[in-house]
Amino acid sequence: MTTTATSPPGTTTPLGAITALGVAELKLLLRNRTAATLAFLLPLAGGVYFALVLSGDGWAAAITFQLLFTLGFTVYLTATTALTARRQDLYLKRLRTGAASDAVVLTGLLLPVVLLAVAQTALLLGISFAAGAPWPERPGLFLLAVGGGAAMSCVAGVLTSGVTSTAEMAQLTTGPYFIALVFGSMVATAGEVDDWVAFVPGGAIGLLVRAAWGGPTTQVTLALLSLALWTVAAYAASTRLFRWDPRA
Repeated sequence: MTTTATSPPGTTTPLGAITALGVAELKLLLRNRTAATLAFLLPLAGGVYFALVLSGDGWAAAITFQLLFTLGFTVYLTATTALTARRQDLYLKRLRTGAASDAVVLTGLLLPVVLLAVAQTALLLGISFAAGAPWPERPGLFLLAVGGGAAMSCVAGVLTSGVTSTAEMAQLTTGPYFIALVFGSMVATAGEVDDWVAFVPGGAIGLLVRAAWGGPTTQVTLALLSLALWTVAAYAASTRLFRWDPRA
């Protein structure tokens, strides 16, 4: 990713450009019924389901799946689909004709899904508390799981959009990351696990949530290291694979 992009007319600062782009992207997202359903309704419906069904196995498991559903659909899938669609209709290309940097443009486009995921996480956590979930013993670890997971999923979305030719193809290209989230979280919340689980994206998040709700903390450092490594690796790969022009 290079350093030339554009900010919308009337914005002269990076913050102004990010805000204007974020508002515009949110409006585009709301106009697309499929994208809006995946970003808004599906994570909330899934989160309520997990609170009702999985709480008997321990609230750490239920809240882990709530968080991963939000990160997977609201952040990762929406980011991948939106960036691919904006590239194919030449919107990304037009944004590069002005003064804002590529980082500002991408931040503005991705800001709505991140803020939406944070709001959904807070709402689902409130639903879990209302359903009987205890307050986390180590809330800081949960915040790290939310922040680290959102950053990793956001960058993974940028990377995946670079190898996705159309928005429809995102249903296939997002599969491997989804599998890693689900598989890792299932193993991490099953009981005592080996250290390698921390290096699966979903496993790292699951271990942090589990530790936040009173579980063992012996693998917290590995989980945090894993989130950082996955985020950095996805960013490095996206600088080579992300495209601003439509793919053939």
